[in-house]
Amino acid sequence: MTRSTLVGILAPVLLGLGAATHAQAPVGDDVLLQAMREEVGRAASQLKLEGLDKPFYIEAAVNDQETVDISASFGALVRVDRERSRPLRVEVRVGSYELDSSEFVGSRSFYSQMMDVPRRLVVEDDALALRHALWLAFDAAYKQALEQLAAKKAALQNKVVTEEVPDFSREKPTTALAPRPPLGQELAKWPDVVRRLSAVFREFPAVQDSSVQLAVRVGSRSYVTSEGTVLRQPDSLVALVVRASTQAPDGMQLRDFAPFFAESLDRLPAEPVLAAAVRSVGGQLTRLAAAPALEKYAGPVLFTGQAAAELFAQLLAPQLSGHRPPLVEDERMATGMPKSELAERLNRPVLPAFLSVTDDPTRASVAGQALMGTYSFDGQGVPAQAVRVIDAGVLKMLLMSRRPSKEIPQSNGHGRATSSGGVTAQIGNLFVEARDGKSLPELKVQLLAECRAAGLPHGLIVAKLDDPSLAGGEPSARGRRRPDTVAPPIVAYRVSAADGTEELVRGLSFGEISVRTLKEITAAGNESFVDNRTATASAAGGFMVVYSGTGGGVPAAVVAPAVLLPDLEFSRPAGPRQKPAILPHPYFAK
Repeated sequence: MTRSTLVGILAPVLLGLGAATHAQAPVGDDVLLQAMREEVGRAASQLKLEGLDKPFYIEAAVNDQETVDISASFGALVRVDRERSRPLRVEVRVGSYELDSSEFVGSRSFYSQMMDVPRRLVVEDDALALRHALWLAFDAAYKQALEQLAAKKAALQNKVVTEEVPDFSREKPTTALAPRPPLGQELAKWPDVVRRLSAVFREFPAVQDSSVQLAVRVGSRSYVTSEGTVLRQPDSLVALVVRASTQAPDGMQLRDFAPFFAESLDRLPAEPVLAAAVRSVGGQLTRLAAAPALEKYAGPVLFTGQAAAELFAQLLAPQLSGHRPPLVEDERMATGMPKSELAERLNRPVLPAFLSVTDDPTRASVAGQALMGTYSFDGQGVPAQAVRVIDAGVLKMLLMSRRPSKEIPQSNGHGRATSSGGVTAQIGNLFVEARDGKSLPELKVQLLAECRAAGLPHGLIVAKLDDPSLAGGEPSARGRRRPDTVAPPIVAYRVSAADGTEELVRGLSFGEISVRTLKEITAAGNESFVDNRTATASAAGGFMVVYSGTGGGVPAAVVAPAVLLPDLEFSRPAGPRQKPAILPHPYFAK
């Protein structure tokens, strides 16, 4: 796993505690927040070039954080890093709420957005040093916004605008100051814990590469706008990821992973539980390497556990974003801008009538399991809201940030801010709920019945899907998978239609599949799987794909039941394979 992937996994978890108000809150001895308020106010009143527009909206966001990264492989430490930082993001909008300098992609602005990186404030509470950095950031952002607005207006003169939709919604300012979590947590024992966990892979000769990685972020996010919003919210997350890979005798690459997310170190599972997860990954890979490869399959498929939640996470969740694509200078660029396939299907069926979907970032847990997509205020300071997006199969609402659409003019508290600085509308905690769900044995009986009705000797049960960034996939795949595809199965079983016996198989990739495939679901389970994860945004276009990515992301959760699809196609991955290692693993060579 790359360091940038870890940054994605450690995206902010906004678990604020205060209620929205309209009064200015005292900042007390918070030097950082006071400096932000003073410079936002100064810029709002005085930042202006003669003869040009002054800003109508300014914001600043600072993550005051301490991060720790500990990784080990095969019983030895690879890295132990600890860092204190204050990454800063500012936004200056010129124009008006109806037409502003945002959401425009021109030949120049595209590359400037691609290269944009957060500034870093001093980590000491020196008011003048903090204000100095904020002053420079606002000055640069204002000048860039002026250029953007001029280019955007010029581009609009060459386009026919059929619908006039505001660029930015008007929302009530909010104020909430949650306590700041203490920095400098005690981590002395964790290098040894991570080392011991990685040494468990010494029990598995079939595993070629492996690692255990612990990444910790603790801190708070301060957010100030010229509209009057003042927020300080906790920003903490712990991620421990076990990953391993190997090759089958025919050269096929195989991998597996086990992630653990928590709000703090003391909420991670105990070391014996973590060690059991490492053994599970090692054992699963050993069995997969010896399993037969399935050349192709077409027929009913039952998705259970993680695979079911992952299916909805990768296929449905990105399409629930109501984020309107940006204006593009060159229409040829528009074809590459991600857009929700469901955006034009409001009040139309998108799932079977027995399924409903709600996103609720205000809910902290389900059945005793913590949800990582919980927050009190979104990345634009709007209070979090539970949104019923799909009711009895019919799409009723989309998730919105402060970028309005024609049908939905206001935010519903789902503007998620990524570590790359952009804000897009995306899930918090997504719940897929089934009416009159069936038990897993009942679903298996239905799977076999559908196989026999179709004259098929076997069915397929998929228990785990890949997440390339967590499992350590090829660089070309990590974080760049299109939102209309699904990562391949890691764990799948061929099931005899005659007697229901299951056989582990490997080597399958999805054929044609899209979010519309989900409408064909014939049955769902009565128990749900919780899949905590992160979501990442594309470089331009503000669209999130809901699995961990190299560009940074935000924590989310998908809670979903097992589902049965009547007809899917799989094939064996194409392309050349590298031969297995010539020499045996030195640790196991005798």
